[in-house]
Amino acid sequence: MHARARVAESSSEPFPSQPVPGPAPRRVRRVGEVRLPVAGPYRPRARLYRYPDGRLLWLVRLWEFDRAVPHLVPTHVLREFARRNGLARLGTEIEDLLDRARTDDGK
Repeated sequence: MHARARVAESSSEPFPSQPVPGPAPRRVRRVGEVRLPVAGPYRPRARLYRYPDGRLLWLVRLWEFDRAVPHLVPTHVLREFARRNGLARLGTEIEDLLDRARTDDGK
């Protein structure tokens, strides 16, 4: 069979329907970050993220042995850390980021 004959046969076949793409899935959005005074000069970042389902979680990369290990931490853990260590400024920074996340959500 020649190539022209194959094209002619295939052109008479119906074209399969294509699904219409839906809206793009929402992504995890970074709100901001604070520095955590853990020990001496070691001040890892705690980054606040808003997940598509509305949850607010903090990503903290803590050094374990020979590498930094990421940990997802809820807000109450960081608030408690700031309170127990007398870090009023850190507590204020945490609340400011949470206010920003709530304000951005209302847009």
